[in-house]
Amino acid sequence: MVVTAALEPLSARDVAASVTIITREEIEQQQAKYLADLLRDVPGFHVSQSGGPGAQTQVRVRGAEANHMLVLIDGIRANDPASVDEYQFNYALTDNIERIEIIRGPQSAIWGSDAVAGVINIIRRKDTEESWVSGSAEGGSFGTVNAAMDGGVSRGSVRLQGGIAYFETDGINIAREGNEKDGSDNLTANLSLDWSINDAWKLLATGQHVSAETEFDDVDFFITGLPVDTDRVTEADRDYLGAELRYDPAASRWSGSAALNYTESDNQNFYDGEWNSSTAAEVLDARLRGSALFGGTHDDVQHRVTAGLDYIQTDFSQRGIATPWGDPNQDQDYDQSSLAAEYVGQLFGDFTWTANARYNDFSDFDNITTWQVGFGHQVNDIFRARGSVGTGFKAPTFTERYGFYADQFIGNPDLKPETSRGWELGFDSRWAGGDVLVGMAYFNQTLEDEIDGFVFDPDSFLFTAKNKESDSDRKGVEVVFDWSVLNGLDLFANYTYTDATEEDSAGSKLGELRRPRHMGNLTANYRFLGDRAYANLNISYTGSQYDVFYDPATFASERVELDSYTLVDLSGGWRLSDSLELVARVTNLTDEEYEDVLGYSTQGRGYFAGLRGRFDL
Repeated sequence: MVVTAALEPLSARDVAASVTIITREEIEQQQAKYLADLLRDVPGFHVSQSGGPGAQTQVRVRGAEANHMLVLIDGIRANDPASVDEYQFNYALTDNIERIEIIRGPQSAIWGSDAVAGVINIIRRKDTEESWVSGSAEGGSFGTVNAAMDGGVSRGSVRLQGGIAYFETDGINIAREGNEKDGSDNLTANLSLDWSINDAWKLLATGQHVSAETEFDDVDFFITGLPVDTDRVTEADRDYLGAELRYDPAASRWSGSAALNYTESDNQNFYDGEWNSSTAAEVLDARLRGSALFGGTHDDVQHRVTAGLDYIQTDFSQRGIATPWGDPNQDQDYDQSSLAAEYVGQLFGDFTWTANARYNDFSDFDNITTWQVGFGHQVNDIFRARGSVGTGFKAPTFTERYGFYADQFIGNPDLKPETSRGWELGFDSRWAGGDVLVGMAYFNQTLEDEIDGFVFDPDSFLFTAKNKESDSDRKGVEVVFDWSVLNGLDLFANYTYTDATEEDSAGSKLGELRRPRHMGNLTANYRFLGDRAYANLNISYTGSQYDVFYDPATFASERVELDSYTLVDLSGGWRLSDSLELVARVTNLTDEEYEDVLGYSTQGRGYFAGLRGRFDL
């Protein structure tokens, strides 16, 4: 069952979009510490990181913008309105995650704004039948210390789970010159409750707190136009709280849920040891769902109809130092209500239709209707065809509408939402009794009314934001290959070709920035010695891409090509006992020198080792 691909959980065979599931086992095998490290291996995903672990990280999917991917934590919206509606991947550790569901393609008909290119749902560990405690400790290169502990208690119908993780690194010098290291630290804690009240009702509650500090460098806008050693620090806090009451009796065709979620973010910026500015946001999200299941003329033919009501209230604040040229201090808010409907039906046992529609009523924008239609057809035991077509939208950010940065940027409150339309067609084919999987998908998406945040305003002599008159086009192909070669050896490979273009001022098509045309990944995992030991090899290729350089001498911008690069990571583990395991990993094994973002150095070869264990109570 996939819980993210529809208003209600949906069988994987009925999902029309491209889906990737990252399991806890895969996370432990790769020993990735940040979510972004895992996403480098997902088809269609490109990661742009401005330095080492904890540095600002953006993720673009199928050539879309960085704030066109909606991220959920146990179903709670986690994109930050105080950070241009992007999810801050540089604060996302992988400890205590059970699985990650990734749905690619426009999903606004299901999830509303931000889900233009897809949805990521981070699902925390929920062992339902056992009581347990686990922990890990690791150290290594760059002054890195990583420790985590989590556990759960099960008593009849009540289950309580929680965990805490800490990551700290001295970091590296992220500028091309100088020797100042830019480090980071992160403390993440979470707690969840699962209470089966009776056979029909269940109460779920979850909470997560993140407290992080990141050092970074400023850009030299006067001489080089590139990052330069400076004392800059961001202190960030995040809270994600949610509660859901579910009704799902086994013998009834009716089911439903009511959920209330709350997120809060706070970003404090310090320059040379002194407070400089801050942004903060609060989001209140209330949801109501109801479903009815109807049988068809045959036992294997069913029809499910779901309706949903959503209300989202968003508050934003910005604080800074007022000058005679402007005052950045402000408080803004808006709200939205939406009505959603969904149909999942089987014309016959192996052919499933899905249809979604959503009507959004905004306090500050024109109302928007989005829709999606898809199909999945299991042609035979080997071949499955699927396809979908739909629309999406992205509401303007508070920064784009109201932001003010002295001598740099002034917002435009008259912006309208970005809208998109897209489709994909794909197939999945399983051979050798399911041991070999080959899949392919073609995607095509057009973005209209794209917001350009670097438009010169002749009245203020600052930059501002405006909707573009021209469209942006994104299309490409994803290929996946999964092979259980033999007992203990698994291979996974994928390749993505992305053609993302936009029009320049002369009407010519240009490739969009930080969107490589070619990306590929190969992962091999080998378990041996009776599954007491394993080795994991991960090779990730990123093709050449363009970034932009602003010349301080001429105030002109030029496109600069960043070289392609290949990252090789190696990890392994040895089980010392049934409960304790020795682990080790080498990141960037070949010590590749590369840049995801122009001028920002990235981490070289690193060595790490530690222990982890799990104990049943």
